[in-house]
Amino acid sequence: MPTPTPAPPTPTPTPEPTSTEPPPFPITIEDSDGVEVTLEAAPQRIISYSPGATEILFAVGAGDRVIAVDEFSYYPPETADLEKLAYSSPDPEPALALTPDLVIMASRQRDQVEQFRGLGMTVLFIDSGNSLDEVFETIEQFGRITGNREHAADLVASMRARIEAVTDAIASVEEGPRTFFELTADLYTVGPETFVGNVLTLAKAQNIATGASSPFPQLTAEAVIAADPEVVLLADGAWGESLETVCARPGWDATSACINQRVHPVDGDLTSRPGPRVVEGLEEIAKLLYPDLFP
Repeated sequence: MPTPTPAPPTPTPTPEPTSTEPPPFPITIEDSDGVEVTLEAAPQRIISYSPGATEILFAVGAGDRVIAVDEFSYYPPETADLEKLAYSSPDPEPALALTPDLVIMASRQRDQVEQFRGLGMTVLFIDSGNSLDEVFETIEQFGRITGNREHAADLVASMRARIEAVTDAIASVEEGPRTFFELTADLYTVGPETFVGNVLTLAKAQNIATGASSPFPQLTAEAVIAADPEVVLLADGAWGESLETVCARPGWDATSACINQRVHPVDGDLTSRPGPRVVEGLEEIAKLLYPDLFP
């Protein structure tokens, strides 16, 4: 009789890898004032009182859970259909009526945070950051609190890659042009420690407001003319300021920026809002400072 063929051995099942990732919820996070905020589940009814926070929420894929925003949150376009609330000193009653499960507040609403919490609302206070690293941290934090960590990680990676492309392009620049960043026609500007100032530093611009005694100093016309900016960037371009109006100011026609016609409007929202579009602001500024490097 033929010898029976032994059955093949049964393969030992490979155990599923044990995840070391903690369950996403409940989650406790620390806000900018050091207050611990606990979320039992991913929030589904979010109110944002910060334009930057609003943009981040949409960018990490949580826009469909935003039910109301402040009056200055007009990007992305989907915000047009949302209820608008006061940005400065907001009244808690309209927010309370919307039954939010998370309210996000920023520096402008600091004095109202405890008032909202006292009415039972869960409030996350996010202080406006002064650097791109702080923007990345906020994006990652919003990824955690919305349960969209992967979206947030992808967004941060994309932003870092675009920033690296700019810094690589200007790597050969030792010292950028003397730059005046005009916030308003009465010559308020930005110091280097501000968010916009940080973007200028990254672009290697020589900020003529360096050394000012406040984050947002008001310079005199004499001080600006004496500094002889080579480039003037106009965040107030949307309010009518331009190459023609700036160079028509007494004495400004002698500045290098006017002589070489390097007075440019910029989108102030891109550089002043600590959100995903700040990369666009950096790209815009770099192109204006170094047109030969960004043909």
